This record gives sequence, structure tokens and C-alpha cells, in this order.
Amino acid sequence: MKTEFTLPDDTTISYTRTFAAPAERVWQACTDPQVVRTWMLGPSKDTTFEVCDMDIREGGSFRWVWLDPDGRLEIYGDVLEVDAPRRLVTTEQMGGTDWPPTHNVVELTEQDGRTVLTGTIRYPSKEARDGAYASGMADGMDVSFARLDEAA
Repeated sequence: MKTEFTLPDDTTISYTRTFAAPAERVWQACTDPQVVRTWMLGPSKDTTFEVCDMDIREGGSFRWVWLDPDGRLEIYGDVLEVDAPRRLVTTEQMGGTDWPPTHNVVELTEQDGRTVLTGTIRYPSKEARDGAYASGMADGMDVSFARLDEAA
């Protein structure tokens, strides 16, 4: 199953993916750093997940650093809201860039042992949203989510 992406308004990217696992397992796969390291690698087979620090609680934060043949990517943010295993709200920013921070919401809905993950990424402007979408993020997320489907 592929991840479905939409651009519902000028500043938002939304995505949906169904996993053949209960919400609790999908939640753990998205919030346990040891599991996140196994699937959140993007499209490159030569990616190394150098740092995966995650404090998933309200007031917590996270920091991820990947290395691949194209260089280093750092993403970090703050945890604003946690309602396990249903909802996670964070900010997110790319280190070493002038990309503005985003506001992210991930919601999990379980039915009959399957879980629909719905994500919303809100950017401060249309230009920022369009730049992020044009970067190939959808492809990277889809490949990573395919690995998550195996991990969950």
C-alpha cells in the first residue's frame, strides 16, 4: 500500500497510510527510538541513522541525524501533545538550513486490527510548503513507511 499525499490548502501537506497492525504497535514503532532507527531511513540504501534521541512526552523533544552519500540531515523539534496511542503533536525543524519550523499532527485510528495513520504538516507559508514537497519528501516518507509496515 502506498502513502497518499494531498495538499488541502496553501500551507499544508497531509498524508495517510494504512498499516496491518494494531494502533499500539504502530505507536511504538513511531515513538521508540530503537524501532524508529530500523525504518525511518528514506530512499537511500546507504543511509546511516547517526542520532535518534526521542523524549516522547508533553514538553519533551526529539533530534534525528542521518548520514548518506549526499551529506548530513538533522531534524529536531518539540513534543507539544501526546495521547498514546492515538495522537502526537510536534514542531519540526531542519538543522543547518533556513527552512522554517512546521507544526505536525499524527493521528492513529484502529479498526479491525488495522491502523490508519493520518499526518498533517503545516508550514508558515505556501512557498515553504511547496519547497518541502518538491524536495522529494513524499518519496522518502513512502519508502520509510513501507519499512514501518514491516516493523509494526
